[in-house]
Amino acid sequence: MEKYYVEVKAYPTIGILLLGGVSDNSKRLPRHTTAGIAYTGLDDDIYVKTDLYLSNKRSGIINGKEISEDSPRSPFIVIDKYKSDILKRHPEYSEVSFISENKNVLSGSSDAGAAAIGECIQSIFEYNINIFNFENDLQMISESAGRSLFGGFTINHANGKESLTDEILGPEEFKDFVIVGCKFSDKRKPSDVIHQNIINHEKYQERVKNSELRAKELEKIADSGDIKGIFEAGERDTLEYHSMLRDVGVDIITGEMQKFIDKISELKSEFWNAYIVTGGTNVFVAVEKEDREKVKEATRDFDCEAVYLKVAGKPDVISKNF
Repeated sequence: MEKYYVEVKAYPTIGILLLGGVSDNSKRLPRHTTAGIAYTGLDDDIYVKTDLYLSNKRSGIINGKEISEDSPRSPFIVIDKYKSDILKRHPEYSEVSFISENKNVLSGSSDAGAAAIGECIQSIFEYNINIFNFENDLQMISESAGRSLFGGFTINHANGKESLTDEILGPEEFKDFVIVGCKFSDKRKPSDVIHQNIINHEKYQERVKNSELRAKELEKIADSGDIKGIFEAGERDTLEYHSMLRDVGVDIITGEMQKFIDKISELKSEFWNAYIVTGGTNVFVAVEKEDREKVKEATRDFDCEAVYLKVAGKPDVISKNF
């Protein structure tokens, strides 16, 4: 039989206003408004590639490993909602399967994986999907999926009951900047550890309340074309976020990472930079393009790997036969 498939590349993400807290373990709707960017390498060589295809035996493979039927946040949660309508087109098949693989991703791969599944499904149905409901479906796979689904710089307005992502700036607006991804370790705490603990902080409700105000301020900064201001807001949020996490016993920033952050902060007197640390063991340093080597030079005194990144766009359909 002929093979029917869609192959998509989607790009991972970095938070600007960082997320802490989701509605529940099933819907995973963010409890507060956040913001973020999609990213890739300077040669577009960082992404998640997903092949959604029709088969007669159900199969889901992520990074070479078959996922179990009861795997939490499985892409089948979303695929199964659209399965019957997809199969109507080719009734000789009985299943919709997928293969997904990360390519050089530092962090934010689950957002890209969810968005890649989403783009596969959207490309089959074209414009027949309600994007509001569809994004909420994808958040069952990854709570920040909208960042990757829309690309560029986005704001996700959320309150734990509903969630909708707005596109704010495209990747072209960031062309004069490079983000140096400084990878310290492969070890990271699961995002659920962050979500389950930060909500217990005494200032958590204040953070929730302030999130929409901060998002509106970010929109104003974006409207004015102040790209530096966006990254500087990310640095301020990083400081608050990780201070709260430390208070509730979740330490993301290691001693070595903190020494590097201190070094980067000292270098602000020599060139503009702003750093962001999300939930993993990476320090993302935004600089003007001509200063990227200065950050890489600074990493040589530390046990980390530096990778040059740029802001990425929406997922791309690589090939399709439906």
